[in-house]
Amino acid sequence: MRPAICLFPRATLLADFQNGWLYEAGIGENRALRIADGELVAVRVERDRDGARLGSLIDAQFTEQWVAGRSGIVTLESGEQCLLQPLPKGLTEGATVRVEIVREALDEKGGQSKRAKARLAADDSALETGPSLLDIVQASGGPVRTVQAHEPDMLAAVGWNEAMEEAETGQIDFDGGSLLVSLTPAMTVIDVDGPLSSYELAKRAAKAVARALTRFDIGGSIGVDFPTLEAKAERTEVSTIFDKHMTGKCERTAINGFGLMQVVARKTGPSVLEVVQADKVLSAALALLRQAERTHGTGAMRLDAHPAIAAKLNQSQTWLDALSKRTGRTVSVEAKGDIPITGGQVS
Repeated sequence: MRPAICLFPRATLLADFQNGWLYEAGIGENRALRIADGELVAVRVERDRDGARLGSLIDAQFTEQWVAGRSGIVTLESGEQCLLQPLPKGLTEGATVRVEIVREALDEKGGQSKRAKARLAADDSALETGPSLLDIVQASGGPVRTVQAHEPDMLAAVGWNEAMEEAETGQIDFDGGSLLVSLTPAMTVIDVDGPLSSYELAKRAAKAVARALTRFDIGGSIGVDFPTLEAKAERTEVSTIFDKHMTGKCERTAINGFGLMQVVARKTGPSVLEVVQADKVLSAALALLRQAERTHGTGAMRLDAHPAIAAKLNQSQTWLDALSKRTGRTVSVEAKGDIPITGGQVS
């Protein structure tokens, strides 16, 4: 996808905003980026979806017992099914229970998904919808600046486009090497590669891994494959560097003789990588809409896109109507077979 062009120097855009969240209410997707001392440290994406949000308190019907005495399936009024764990004693099929969503549903590449996880809520708890992305960043305690499409692109100035490319490809470069982040149904696997000596590469990678986990909200079970380090003192030093830069809560193993370290962090929903990689056509379509909304001009607007992207947009008239309303221009979509999925253009 052709990135949005930032016409203003980064220093000018960030002169009065060095710490806090930038928030953008996009079409089909809301975005947030956290800055610390002028540097990007976290990105978050919230897409239009039907699933229950984290923290929601919802009434559900107990549908079936899954693992005897341990877990079961509940069905929400929306029809969404959630895994209820632990399973309350004496609960019978068909009973109505109030549950709290403790992990959102996970969409995986290939169209498969994992049910959201829920636990029994207190009987006197009130029905509640979980917080939105804006609610979350506003509750963080730091300043929040809402970015509008007609303003200079502060997100791009800080590194939004580069971060999204990292999330889409899973490749995260750092000084002296790179990380390749692979998503599997069981865990996230991070491979370290680079031309430096094993010890120097591992030290630099430890910092990059810690920052990537926070930047992209990667949780659950994570395996990190560092270069093989024979000396225990070297493995300890690499672990110490990881701990120094890991700002989120997690538990980890020591790095073993083969260079493997396992990290476990609380997982409350999909990571940014899981969001953008679950449906790459959708991701490209939303990126094109962002580009179009920030394209200045008058008269009719045409989006030239790969046939799959064009089909996605033409099936989402609400998005096209929103783009037309926000820009004050009529919008059409044209499928072109010679344009790659990530190469949509606006004219």
